[in-house]
Amino acid sequence: MTTIDKILLGIVGFILGFTISMIVLFCIFQETPDVLIQCVFAAVCSEAVITFAIWWIKKRANKKGDSK
Repeated sequence: MTTIDKILLGIVGFILGFTISMIVLFCIFQETPDVLIQCVFAAVCSEAVITFAIWWIKKRANKKGDSK
């Protein structure tokens, strides 16, 4: 398992845990911290996009290296 795979699995685990905790908070208090949710999802999506870009660049570089 590569580091990128571990990062993406960590992101999925974090999002699942965060979503479940926000559902529990909503059930208890009937309110959610909207700004926190928005910022967390923006940060996680940014991390996922950056990780995907790194993976794509590495894959492309390996493909060019193999064809020579």
